[in-house]
Amino acid sequence: MTEGHDEELARLVALSRDSSKRGRNQLFNNISHLFIKDEERLSEQEHALIISILTKLLSEIETTLRQNLAEELADNEHVPHGLITLLANDDIEVARPILFKSHLLAEPDLIEIIQNRGKEHMLAIAERDDLNTTLSDLLISHGDEDVISHLIENGDAKISRKSMEYLVEESRRIDRFQEPLIARHDIPPDLAHKMFWWVSAALRRHIIENFEIDELELNEKIVAAAKTEYRYDVTEKSSSADKLISELSKRKELNEKFLVQALRGRQIRLFLIGLAELSGLDYQKISRFIYDPNAEALIVVLKALEFSRSGFSTTYLLTRNISRKQIVKKTTQPEEVEIIMKFYDNLSSKKAKMTLRFWQLERDYMEIVEQLDADLDEDRVYL
Repeated sequence: MTEGHDEELARLVALSRDSSKRGRNQLFNNISHLFIKDEERLSEQEHALIISILTKLLSEIETTLRQNLAEELADNEHVPHGLITLLANDDIEVARPILFKSHLLAEPDLIEIIQNRGKEHMLAIAERDDLNTTLSDLLISHGDEDVISHLIENGDAKISRKSMEYLVEESRRIDRFQEPLIARHDIPPDLAHKMFWWVSAALRRHIIENFEIDELELNEKIVAAAKTEYRYDVTEKSSSADKLISELSKRKELNEKFLVQALRGRQIRLFLIGLAELSGLDYQKISRFIYDPNAEALIVVLKALEFSRSGFSTTYLLTRNISRKQIVKKTTQPEEVEIIMKFYDNLSSKKAKMTLRFWQLERDYMEIVEQLDADLDEDRVYL
């Protein structure tokens, strides 16, 4: 080191003999600035010595001083790596700005902190603007809901397909994940549509309106499902309703007019069987759509089948009045009808048909609906 450095080191040695709080604070301050200013000119041995001294001093100096230093260095690209990692591993009040802002922390540094520090450190890391899939996967693997929420809300964080699938599945039981997941720019459309079955009415509408089904992917599924595709098989049924629907279908007379008339006459089973046949969906699934308090799935089906506006509004209002447990009926509010009709008007027939086709081919979606059916079984009145 130069003569100037020798003099500075001599002052540091003198300060090191001062064990007062003020002396310790001054020593830390001086060593930190020496490290920042002359890091490139320090020998490897001197570098290690200063890091060792700083490490020992951290527990002895005021938190405020360490916080000020961390905030000063958080977005500085010319800070010694050793000092940055030292501060990043400090108490969270000190570490937070470094963990959140500093790009000098490399992936191995962050992995070590995630593995060895606590929740608060992970929360700060989850908000970084340079998180790659490795770090996101590691944060998610710890399973803390608060950390995962911060990560999902961080639009800059990269999340792998595998982790996204896990988060979508978790959103079935953790409501707070739903809206930020749907708001992410990188959630695959098929996973967004998977969430359709358990999110709120507003999010359902957002999914249908904003997540386009990939036509190429859909065509591939159609080819793959060609030999096993499900259709409602009325030939295996024996009731008069089943036989009538089968006959009407063969004669191409199963249509909107017939279904609306059946519903007006409270022939609900006939309506459900007919709609299942026309839509290519399972009777139980169609039944769920009718009894579901949210009407978005029914809207998709009827729009895909090109029901007229009046035919849809009649069907919607009549199905909303189907009783549950034969108790007091819930009155459909005019504002609710207005929202539903606006959604029906704005939904394109193409989008609805693509979505319906997707539901027909996605067996796992239908399994999800089947599981959710159990929640409504006690509320249903099968006629």
